[in-house]
Amino acid sequence: MKLLEVRNLKKYFPIKQGFLIDRVVGYVKAVDDVSFDLDRGKTIGLVGESGCGKTTIGKTILRLHDLTDGEIIIDGEDTTFYFMKPRKAMEYLKEKYLSRPEFSNGGKNLQPHEKHIYDVYKKANENPKEVLKILSANRKEKLLEIRRKAQIVFQDPMSSLNPRMTVGQMLSEPLLFHGIAQNIDEAIEIVKNLLTQVGLKPYHIDRYPHQFSGGQRQRIAIARAVSVNPELIVLDEPTSALDVSVQAQIVKLLKELQEKLNAGYVFISHDLALVRFISDEVAVMYLGKIVEKGGSEEVFDNPLHPYTKALLAAAPIPDPRKKRNRKELIGGQVPSPINRPSGCFFHPRCKYKMEICSKEYPPLFKVSDNHYVACHLYSTSSKEGGEKA
Repeated sequence: MKLLEVRNLKKYFPIKQGFLIDRVVGYVKAVDDVSFDLDRGKTIGLVGESGCGKTTIGKTILRLHDLTDGEIIIDGEDTTFYFMKPRKAMEYLKEKYLSRPEFSNGGKNLQPHEKHIYDVYKKANENPKEVLKILSANRKEKLLEIRRKAQIVFQDPMSSLNPRMTVGQMLSEPLLFHGIAQNIDEAIEIVKNLLTQVGLKPYHIDRYPHQFSGGQRQRIAIARAVSVNPELIVLDEPTSALDVSVQAQIVKLLKELQEKLNAGYVFISHDLALVRFISDEVAVMYLGKIVEKGGSEEVFDNPLHPYTKALLAAAPIPDPRKKRNRKELIGGQVPSPINRPSGCFFHPRCKYKMEICSKEYPPLFKVSDNHYVACHLYSTSSKEGGEKA
């Protein structure tokens, strides 16, 4: 069973205009129909230019943003409707599950999370209101469980750590809230062990965030994330503000903690070399969509999408005798997510564009066992084509 399944995820931010009455005049389509899976103990890297939707995906998975559409399945259970108000949750259940023909012909060929909903549906005698009532009976406990399972490490530890709380207060609070520690004395002992695990000293427990260096603050943020033994951790550019030597220490720490917890990582970064080192799979994003995804080594050794090639061509090689292929570099600016180009969003900057590129957005074509690319160059009609994903 997959740890995380993201299905057709969409997150649109409304653009409002007006003085007394807000009027929606458009949407910023930050994430648009994104799907990927993640296994336990594995890492998927999300890369792309600023504004492509990487961080929005991470925050939406954790429900720091409400999703516009799609499904987020954590540990075989659809977590989406638990965060919705009753009326919206009812609409979601009807649309995604109860109206499907599989729910009327014996529940054949259903996924594990769908089978769970189907069993409740039959138990409720096919009454949608009763289905929601049964599923919501332990809603509070489910929300706490989801919050504990999925954690995040933010990009800037100075802004994500409370400057008015000591390290001990910050780290003991989630332990007490989730019942991992029964009292403050037990929590303090766990916190001291956590600090040792992330390379700090037990006496740091009484210090405030401003008394630490950038690398030490990030270690505290990581300690806070792993304190509740999560199964899924979103790492939002956790090393971008650190020196290279400190980056290496943090990455080593993350690998060690992943092995210990068997947790899945969603690793968001601009550093392609770092993504290649830490990730098992990579998804390249452009204007809210995944344009290429696959195994880390395969994507980096054999990039197919023109945008992926351009990203790799722009990254320096730590060897003065080698040169990147500068022919793949692209010009122009990223189009506005409010007014995206027709067809393939990348075609105004692409030197390989064809007539179809300006008319039709390409689906993800499967070009090998675990390599997909959204480019008309690899459609079934092309010489190097593959099948649709």
